[in-house]
Amino acid sequence: MNLGHGGNVEEICRKYNVCEKEIIDFSANINPLGISKKVKEEMIKSLDRIERYPDITYHDLRMGISEYEGIDYNNILLGNGAAEVIFNVIRGLNPKKVLIPAPTFSEYEDGIRAINGEIVYYKLNRENFKLDDGFLEAIDKSMDMLFICNPNNPTGQLVSKEFLIKVLNKSSNTKVVIDESFLDFIEDKSRYSLIDMCKEYENLIIVKSLTKFFSFPGIRVGYGITGNAEFIRKINKVSVPWSINTVASTGAIVALKEREYQKNSIDFIKNEKVFLYNELCTFKELEVFEGVVNFIFFKTRIDINLKEELIKHGIIIRSCSNYIGLGSDYYRVAVRTRGQNEKLIYALRKVFNK
Repeated sequence: MNLGHGGNVEEICRKYNVCEKEIIDFSANINPLGISKKVKEEMIKSLDRIERYPDITYHDLRMGISEYEGIDYNNILLGNGAAEVIFNVIRGLNPKKVLIPAPTFSEYEDGIRAINGEIVYYKLNRENFKLDDGFLEAIDKSMDMLFICNPNNPTGQLVSKEFLIKVLNKSSNTKVVIDESFLDFIEDKSRYSLIDMCKEYENLIIVKSLTKFFSFPGIRVGYGITGNAEFIRKINKVSVPWSINTVASTGAIVALKEREYQKNSIDFIKNEKVFLYNELCTFKELEVFEGVVNFIFFKTRIDINLKEELIKHGIIIRSCSNYIGLGSDYYRVAVRTRGQNEKLIYALRKVFNK
């Protein structure tokens, strides 16, 4: 089990003997607006139904995803969060050799290791951490599968649709898994999403998470999309029945219809990201990388354990030292509310003696 993720507030509080109420968590990339009031209300009402099993077909949830994404109801895979979808895809399709950019979301490599598959890493250029033509050259006929996180976690870099189509065209013998879990935070996400290409490319699988954008990571809902019926059959064969509980399913169905919440979230995060990015750039001790989503990736230019120092000020940030290709000088912070973002900047000034 990989414990090197953000959002582990309880573990941090136990380790450092601090109270949860005294902590601001910048380590988990969750929508800072919090859960929609309507979603929370409907989830509470759904507790009256927990004495019976969820609908094993998840008909209403599938219909909600189908309408939200504009896709065929039958092209949907469900899971207890995007992580379970990723593991199900890997176990169901059983790739022997997999290409993964580095750094990127660690669950891809964890899933491959769980089936004893071979991983080939493509190290991203540390100047900008963008995918380039070298990645295309790394794809060969021996690759059973490849993963691309778009936008990438932890770097926040976006891959163009044109480049992804090049990857698909080069990968006719390779299963291409595109993780779009953070794409809902993008104002013009249709320019970058490959969901509309699933019918055209049978080797394509899209992975999505609902928990980050809709701010309910504690209930775990994720899904996959593919136009390949054989993929769906194989993946469903290894999937656990009733993997999404009634409360989570209800919350997801309501959240997908919350259009005003979705627009407000994108606008809010867009403005706060600019503020936080500009403030972080004022520190000469930091090299800040400009990204497109609800988190900011940076590197320290001095020898310091910044995570440890900020915990002293009630701030948790994500150390990126456990990502392939990164060292202990790389970090990631989520974009939060203005007051919380200002507290992070204030704490950094204290740490750097400003």
